[in-house]
Amino acid sequence: MSRAELARCAAGLDASHVQGLCEGHSLTPAAASAWNRLVKRAAGAGFDLAPASSWRDYARQLAIFNGKALGSRPVHDDEGRLLCCADFDDWPWLQRILRFSALPGASRHHWGTDLDVYDRHALPDDYQLQLTPQEYGPGGVQSGLTAWLDDLLAADDAEGFFRPYAVDRGGVAPEPWHLSYRPDAQRFAEVVSPEHLLTIWRQEPAIEMADTVTARLDEIWSRYVVLAV
Repeated sequence: MSRAELARCAAGLDASHVQGLCEGHSLTPAAASAWNRLVKRAAGAGFDLAPASSWRDYARQLAIFNGKALGSRPVHDDEGRLLCCADFDDWPWLQRILRFSALPGASRHHWGTDLDVYDRHALPDDYQLQLTPQEYGPGGVQSGLTAWLDDLLAADDAEGFFRPYAVDRGGVAPEPWHLSYRPDAQRFAEVVSPEHLLTIWRQEPAIEMADTVTARLDEIWSRYVVLAV
């Protein structure tokens, strides 16, 4: 795959690098194999490990971001409280969106290397998973899975997966549910750049809050896009 082709895949504009996984999910072939091994190990430990989200194309990320920018999709604070866009100016509102959601073209989910994961066994009947810190923290419905993954990741024994958002660096919130397959993620991280994002945004359907995003892109890049690999 050429660098140009890799860059299109990294931005969610091409799906040639992923394959079907399960229940409508997709990953790169190597990530899928590693995921299946991790699922088997989780089953042996009593967990029904499943993806809540995996590969996502640009159009899907654009819909998520624009919906949140317009206030038609929920945006929460770190404690899980619902926020109202009318209470914020553009830049503070954008920061709250980026705390948990990536800009279109800048999401790791475009890469086919990343998943949001959960334990199906742990969910009560009719429970709607929200992917919040409260669910995965002490006493939360996914706390058992968190502890199991903590041990594997601390020993670098998670089939090549790691948590890119393990700690709070002042940008993206910690996401204990988010796993990334490092061997493939490294390839995509190398071709993501602010210049590439600007080119995509000029060519694809418009992102909301475009003036604020472009004016603050250097800060956004350093706080919310530069990614651990």
